[in-house]
Amino acid sequence: MTPPYTPGFGEQGYPRPTPASAAPARRALAVVSLLASAAVTAAPFLPWVWVSQEAFLLIPAQSQSWTAMDELAETSSAPGYLALAAGILGLVLALAALATGRKPLGLAAMAPGVLGTAACLLFVREIQSYQDQVANDLLARLAQAVLDIQGGLDFGWFLALGGSVVLLLCGAGHLLRKV
Repeated sequence: MTPPYTPGFGEQGYPRPTPASAAPARRALAVVSLLASAAVTAAPFLPWVWVSQEAFLLIPAQSQSWTAMDELAETSSAPGYLALAAGILGLVLALAALATGRKPLGLAAMAPGVLGTAACLLFVREIQSYQDQVANDLLARLAQAVLDIQGGLDFGWFLALGGSVVLLLCGAGHLLRKV
């Protein structure tokens, strides 16, 4: 004879298995989103591009770097402001997700991730466009041949891109969770 059915109990009187609580996983994803958002927020104020030139005769060696917020010739500071907006939006969403533990708020972390990634790609496109213009300039080609000028992306850009990708992954993590 089986005992009567009572809520909260499974077959033969044993407690019904409950699904694992999603709160710890959601909170962990929210904390990671919070850290990634902080990195994306700080990144526009760190160097995104560097240029150096080796010494030649009486011209000393020089090195300079610029942030995404600096106005460079033929580029705008829009990518820096987009990355800053993505970081702030990510911070607000991560704090709300951490406070409430709600899945939709964690899912919304994908939006700042997309915005931050777009800012990084826009910055690269603008720098590449500027390099293409300089490549066609005779004076710039002579300076490059004589002074050995080199440049590249700096750690601020990589921090912004990495934080944005982590935000995308955290949003996807919320999406893949069943509970």
